Order: sequence, then C-alpha cells, then structure tokens
Amino acid sequence: MAISEERPGPKWQARFEALWPRYRPWFAPAADDPPLAARRAALAAHMPELVPAWERACALAGDDPAAHALLTGWAPPPVVTGCSVAIAPEAEPVMIRNYDFTSGFFEGTLQHGRWAGGPTVIASSEALFGALDGVNDAGLAAALTFGGRPVVGAGFGNPWLVRYVLETCATVPEAIAALTRIPSAMATNIVVLDRTGAHAVAMLAPDREPLVLDRPVVTNHQRAPEWPAGDAASETVLRCDLLTRLRETPGTGRAEMIRAFLAPPILRRDFAGVMGTFYTAVLRPAAGAVDYLWPDRPAWSQAVGAFEEGAREIPG
Repeated sequence: MAISEERPGPKWQARFEALWPRYRPWFAPAADDPPLAARRAALAAHMPELVPAWERACALAGDDPAAHALLTGWAPPPVVTGCSVAIAPEAEPVMIRNYDFTSGFFEGTLQHGRWAGGPTVIASSEALFGALDGVNDAGLAAALTFGGRPVVGAGFGNPWLVRYVLETCATVPEAIAALTRIPSAMATNIVVLDRTGAHAVAMLAPDREPLVLDRPVVTNHQRAPEWPAGDAASETVLRCDLLTRLRETPGTGRAEMIRAFLAPPILRRDFAGVMGTFYTAVLRPAAGAVDYLWPDRPAWSQAVGAFEEGAREIPG
C-alpha cells in the first residue's frame, strides 16, 4: 500500500491500527529493557530531527507505552534478514536492491512525505517508523542489508538509520557521517548513492567500529563471511560473487543487472523458511524516483514529485 502524508497523520494511523496487533507480540519489552524515557532520550540525542515526527506518531498510536517504545527504534528485538544491493555500471546513478525476508513480517507500506521537515522522501516502511530503502528529492538513495552476524547491542534498529539519512541528508559524505556516529543495535550494511554517482556502504555493528567501503555489490556479510550456518543458508557469498562478476563483465548495464535480480539465486523464493524476495527496487536518486519490479507482474513506478497512492498484490 502506498500512502502520502507530509508527516504521520490519519493514513499512518490507519496503517498502525492494522499492523500493530502483528508487531505487538514481537515487540514485548522485557523487565530489564530500557524504559521509555531512556529510549526517547536516545532518539533525541542521536536523531533529534525525528523527535517531532515520533511525538506525532505516538499521539496517533494511543496510550500503549510499548508502541511508543517501538517507534523510537532504540533497543529493538534482533532480526535476521537477507537482501542484495548493487550499483549499476551506468552513467545515471542507479541502485538495484532485492528485499528478502520471511512471510508474516513484511509491512508492505510505501510512505511519501517530509517527516523531519527536510527532503521529501519515498520510503519502504519497516516497523511503522523506520525504512528499508528509499530515495529523497535531495538526490540520495539508501538501502539496508543484514550484516551477517547475529550480534545485539545498545543502538537503533537499522531501519531507523535508513529513515534518518533519507530525511536529513543529500550526499554520500553527509549520510556516511551520520551512519558512523549513530549506534547500531545489530550488524547491518547500509548502502548510499547520491545524484553525483558517489556511493559507499557503511558496515555497522554494536561490537565494532564502523567500516566504510566503496563496494558496488553488498549482500549479507561485511569484510568477510563470519557466520557459517547463516552464510550457507542465505548464500550470501554466491550472490555477492555472481553480481560482482556480472557487473565487471564488459557490456553489462542496468538491464542485465536487473535481469539478474529478478532470477534465482539473487531472487529468493523461500518465504516460509530462510527468506523470500518481496520486491526488486531500482532506486534513481538523480530523478528522485524508484521502480518496484517483480518477475511475474507489472512494475510500479513512483517519483517524489509524482507519487501515486494505491495498492499492489505482491508475492509472499
């Protein structure tokens, strides 16, 4: 479902009411988890521009403290996902990504708005406030992948990091500066691309210093695979090597890369098990646009300046 609101409002509230019963059992704070005041303080300290939107969302969500806690993004339950990302080897800056996860937790909401009063953003929503990927009208695209180790520590869920850079940044250097100062609760890779063609991946974890590389292909490991069971199940090395070889093959362009993302092994089908691909996104930051693709149904194209509300039925 695609909704357009400058800030969280009645449309966001309707999505919250539909989705919160599903999120509530997953987000069940334990007795030793941070209290709400500490979570809000963390958001204010690290992402102050998002506090007004958070307060607005809390008012729309009602008086459930667990909902308010989730919406801060601080100290979330651990999540293991998949995903593949590649920067296409063409003159126009283009990021292609597959979002892979298991059925039952994909939110399925595209949000269009200006939550922090900065750029206008198209974001694929996660946990009602974060973002899996998106573009803004300042010329930035961002997308996350799982970082390959099931570690957990003090920090924010990775969708909040993506949301923050899309709402506040215009360039890769600005985004990297933000991503490397904000603590991440889990191992995650966040790829950013701007309208100039500059790109980078911030490889983050709660137990290590951030690592920034200019890799054009990112899957579900960081400098090297480190979780044998998870790496084998997700085929992270296979996917990374295939996309890297394809990208380096003379004559490869955006079309060839997209075809690879729409076919196995980059496309995943195991929705009930390890992971399935819910969509392929072709993010074009210079145009402020994104095309959502599937191998067996029509594309859905969206642009910051020409956003279409509506709904599509997708796999999973």
